[in-house]
Amino acid sequence: MMDAWSRKGTTCLRGMLVFLLPAVFLALVTCSGESGEDSGTGQGGFALDIPALYSTAGLILVQVAYEPGAEPFTGTILNGTPSWTVLEDNIRGLFQGRLVEPDVSVPMSLAEMEQIPVQSEETWTASEIMDLASGVWEPLQLTTTVEFFVLFLEGYLDEEGEGNSQVIGVSIVGTPVIAVFKDVIRASGSSSTVLAFVEQATLVHEFGHVMGLVDNGIPMVSDHLDADHPRHCTNEDCVMYWLNEGAADLRLFVQQMLVTDSLVMFGDECLNDTRSYLP
Repeated sequence: MMDAWSRKGTTCLRGMLVFLLPAVFLALVTCSGESGEDSGTGQGGFALDIPALYSTAGLILVQVAYEPGAEPFTGTILNGTPSWTVLEDNIRGLFQGRLVEPDVSVPMSLAEMEQIPVQSEETWTASEIMDLASGVWEPLQLTTTVEFFVLFLEGYLDEEGEGNSQVIGVSIVGTPVIAVFKDVIRASGSSSTVLAFVEQATLVHEFGHVMGLVDNGIPMVSDHLDADHPRHCTNEDCVMYWLNEGAADLRLFVQQMLVTDSLVMFGDECLNDTRSYLP
């Protein structure tokens, strides 16, 4: 772990985060779990093989594209740590201690991401997200590399013909494709520092879904599935807990980062699932 969370120079920012985070997270609901009844067939080659991910992958490659005006945050959070280190460390955390611990490649700057043309869409269905992903990327289809694709979009998730202004991100069933809706993030009107945490927590949560959590392709070591909220964890301190899709409880993760020098947002139950999984 890099020495990113030393106490020097963080006192004022810590106070700001603890003050601002509750209001921001109460206003936002991060995800709708997974979307797209017919998207799990690997449209355009975008199929995710969970057993291969946990057995033969030597490299996990995250690719990011964005519409103009929907650029992801790529600055630093606290003490000069790149914001995308949060996602990188959480992906690594899922594989820590496994026989095969893949390398993880996550872009840290806009120069490492792809700008796509303006789409002029007010709402997005799962099929429309997949169509756009197919037009932007051609998966490598390498046996030892697993690619994940993240789209930062203007507009909102389409739910029953209406745009949902509370959903920040969504993962597409059976695929490595995630979409983040920048309009929802901007609507909170908070500072870029706070919203960078919101954005990264959203990504970590959605990656949890596509990588098999909770009981979503990866068997559970212990029973921690929320029966009332499928694919979510009963541990309130885990990023996969359903209220941690944007509720004020997410401030606990920021406090954890400041106090324990850890960026990992998954609870022990979820980490035990992925670290113990035998395909």
